[in-house]
Amino acid sequence: MAVKFSSEEKRQKLARAAMNVIWRDGYHAATIQTVAKEAGLPAGGVFYRFPKKHDLAQAAMETMEAEFTPLLATIAPNGTIEKRVSVFFDYLDAMTPRRVSYGCPVAKLMLDIPVDAGFDATRTIGQAIFTTLIDWVADQFIAAGVAGASAQDEARRIVLRWQGAIVLAHSYNDRAILDAEINDLRQTAQQLMAGARR
Repeated sequence: MAVKFSSEEKRQKLARAAMNVIWRDGYHAATIQTVAKEAGLPAGGVFYRFPKKHDLAQAAMETMEAEFTPLLATIAPNGTIEKRVSVFFDYLDAMTPRRVSYGCPVAKLMLDIPVDAGFDATRTIGQAIFTTLIDWVADQFIAAGVAGASAQDEARRIVLRWQGAIVLAHSYNDRAILDAEINDLRQTAQQLMAGARR
């Protein structure tokens, strides 16, 4: 017997499918039919819930935000600052295989979407994801005693270096590039926090 999904469950399945297809194939190559097939639902359901392709892009980005942002709150909430930062880099390590294969899903969509007012909401969500990530890292540094402006600059640098390493690792299909950068970023963060305590 076929499983019946509620309207909201169908929307969520389609949004997740859009995220996966766009991440794997890129926004321009993604089609309504591919998204429907990925979700295991009829193509008509995609048109009904997402009448325009930029609606799919927004749903994909919303799905990324809904998965990534709460993840930061689960990082050793009762642990020491050092433990939280260590677990954060463990998470980056765990993400590495898919980042090498497909790149960063947020960055990929941000680079793919046209400069067009129809994509403003999607762009705003993508910016919010990166801002949340940078702010989380900066908050850990501030808690370790790093001055606010320096903490923000260092956090931004860490995210920049991680994103750049993802691009190179994906381009060369070489995990070692990303592994080496994450290890160096981990040491950089530890040294920064240790220096702030002196």
